[in-house]
Amino acid sequence: MPSRLTEPDRPNLHAETALARHDAALSVSTQPMVPPLELSAVFQVPSLDVVDAIYEGRESGFIYARDGHPNLVQLAAKLAAMEGAEAGWVGASGMAVESALMLAVLAQGAHVALANGVYGKTNRLTNELVRYGVSVSRFEATDPESLRGALTAQTRLVFVETLSNPLLRVADLAGLARVCREAGTLLAVDHTFAPLLCKPIELGANIVLHSVTKLIGGHSDVTLGAIVGPRELIGQIAATGSTFGLTGNPFDCWLAARGLVTLAVRSRQAVQSALVLAQRLETDPRVKRVHYPGLASHPDHKLATVLLGGGCGTIVTIDLGDRHRANALIQAIAGQIPFAPSLGDVATTLSHPATTSHRGQSPEQWAAQGITEGLIRLSIGLEHPDDLWSEFQAALGQISA
Repeated sequence: MPSRLTEPDRPNLHAETALARHDAALSVSTQPMVPPLELSAVFQVPSLDVVDAIYEGRESGFIYARDGHPNLVQLAAKLAAMEGAEAGWVGASGMAVESALMLAVLAQGAHVALANGVYGKTNRLTNELVRYGVSVSRFEATDPESLRGALTAQTRLVFVETLSNPLLRVADLAGLARVCREAGTLLAVDHTFAPLLCKPIELGANIVLHSVTKLIGGHSDVTLGAIVGPRELIGQIAATGSTFGLTGNPFDCWLAARGLVTLAVRSRQAVQSALVLAQRLETDPRVKRVHYPGLASHPDHKLATVLLGGGCGTIVTIDLGDRHRANALIQAIAGQIPFAPSLGDVATTLSHPATTSHRGQSPEQWAAQGITEGLIRLSIGLEHPDDLWSEFQAALGQISA
């Protein structure tokens, strides 16, 4: 016969019973400095009345982690406050929140206007929706009048990126918001490349999205997305996300909340270094072209100086002319700057859009977006710009030789 446990709160229980049952929450007079990681997938509810009250929004609480959990709520609230939004929700990736948004607001017969040059998977997502009766048209994010021409009576959503990937074209958010307001349609802004550089909601956007994996997480150890906006709409998106199993998990939410604490200081340092490096690379004859909104040579420089009060971002894209030279640079600098097809890490990384973010598109589609096989996208981290410049000089010298 197994021994019995006789602790005061578990009198005379068999060991199997006492060990199987979960401990009650500790009652203490202190609070942790760091928000705790809540890994529970399900939560205890005291009565059916409380279940009803939680689901109906009359009481706060959690029931099942796919519908929401403490770490998600804490992160979403902080991101909503950062963007000046009423509410937020966190999904399993940037594409998860895009999918939840489009599934929530689009139906058969609806129309979405999509900015040219958006992320390749966003293009893929809208192409998939066409199979279900959603129509798509394109417009230039820098030109609000081109959006006006793309709208129809069935337009339910306009989707744009603050800074496009990889050529960093700058969206005229205030102008686009004005057109959307007149048309009575939602404007959603993917703000992944520009957190803290401006606030799209203040400029008239309805919805702001982030790939939290990137600058917000900041350490290449998180895969999450976030969406913020009006409370009622975010509630609909969260319900859709739960239905399709798109909710972010507690551990990644906890890590992202930790990364968010240092976002402002990381962004400030990286933005300053990005401008210095872009200016120096532009003077190097071995680089065919540099794309960075902080440069006077960028086609949207004037708009960027007005829109992006927090600086012109941490991404610099260079064109080396062809795939061979791009590949040679990637290999030459690999010991210092890794080829890693993401962005926003504390360390500088580089990527090749033609083989990663825009892989699978035709040469004609690349040409329409201004993408060449010589493009390399740099995500600037926290290193000193003098060190980055020295490393690029050495690598460029190798490929030229």
